[in-house]
Amino acid sequence: MVPPPAPGRAVRAQLRTGIGVLIIALLVWSWLGMMEESLINLTDAPRLMADFLGRMFPPDLSWSLSQKRPFDPPLRIAGAMVAITLQISLLGTAGGMVGALILGFLGAENLTPHWVHHPIKIALALLRSIPVILLAMLFFVAVGLGALPGMLAISIHSIGMLGKLFAEACEEVDPGVWEAMDSAGANWLQKVRYAIWPQVSAQIFSLTLFRLDMNIRESAVLGFVGVAGLGLWIENYRRAIDYQSVATLVIVTMLLVLIVDQISFHIRRRLR
Repeated sequence: MVPPPAPGRAVRAQLRTGIGVLIIALLVWSWLGMMEESLINLTDAPRLMADFLGRMFPPDLSWSLSQKRPFDPPLRIAGAMVAITLQISLLGTAGGMVGALILGFLGAENLTPHWVHHPIKIALALLRSIPVILLAMLFFVAVGLGALPGMLAISIHSIGMLGKLFAEACEEVDPGVWEAMDSAGANWLQKVRYAIWPQVSAQIFSLTLFRLDMNIRESAVLGFVGVAGLGLWIENYRRAIDYQSVATLVIVTMLLVLIVDQISFHIRRRLR
């Protein structure tokens, strides 16, 4: 005779079933709400997309300034814009990593008391909740034109995301080394340096490289609110109805993201 399942196991099974039903219900609700009016427009979508893409190709690969045009050919400015985009992304990611390291260690439940880590986790959640484009607009008003608003926006948003991930990485470490150093009388900084950091350093660098990939894409998007870089010139060409130049800079952005992604992939693989 098969024994009845343990009460705890039955409760967990019911909980998993309930969560599954809730997820399905939320997906159905989201689909119905989103598609209520959009299904009618889907019939024209292929034609409109084909028309838009047709205006973008072939990409503008010209270099000459012989013909009159509102802006220089995209290839003439691509190198400088790639450099600015990389500068925004690298500095923003570095600033975000430094802030996230501090708040990540302080926000880990196993490293600090409740009155320390709980407010920090709330603060990190609030930082993540602010769209990066809104942060860029805020800093644009505060510091003016250029690359600085984008760098500050990306840095602040990176702190919110990386701080959460760094704190979770610290919470998953083996507590044995921490407890041994605690019994030996080590202070908090010593325990973090020698008990926690060796266990999480590879994961922290890997997460930071992943965030760098995201920040390159986001720095391009921030051009739509006036931040210097590839995105700004994509928007300039779009406003001039020069879609072939838009296509050129979109391809440049894609190549930049692909190159950085491959570099970070190989670095992350060596960190494992």
